[in-house]
Amino acid sequence: MQDSKLLYIEPKQLEQLEYLLNQSAQGVNLLFDNRSVAKIMSTPTEKLDFFTFDNITKVQSLFSKFVQKNTLMEKKLFIESLDANHFDLLVRAYFQILENAILTNKPLKH
Repeated sequence: MQDSKLLYIEPKQLEQLEYLLNQSAQGVNLLFDNRSVAKIMSTPTEKLDFFTFDNITKVQSLFSKFVQKNTLMEKKLFIESLDANHFDLLVRAYFQILENAILTNKPLKH
């Protein structure tokens, strides 16, 4: 039985998410418009009380719905359907994941 608190991602969904993150890491953002991202990120996530239980629960639900969309167009339509608060949460979560992915794959400097 699957734990309802865990986010399960099908291999195909994971592959698509990795592709999107890879594109974003190279500066090609296929999901969010630059103006919206700049506006949201003008206040650094670290300066907000972002990692609260309530926010994490919302992010997990949003991200689960997001990755379950099969195509890029479905993902973009889902993003466009979000209210401002949920959009902010998803953008911050996405870029937090992106930052962690970049840092994880970056060779250590001596």
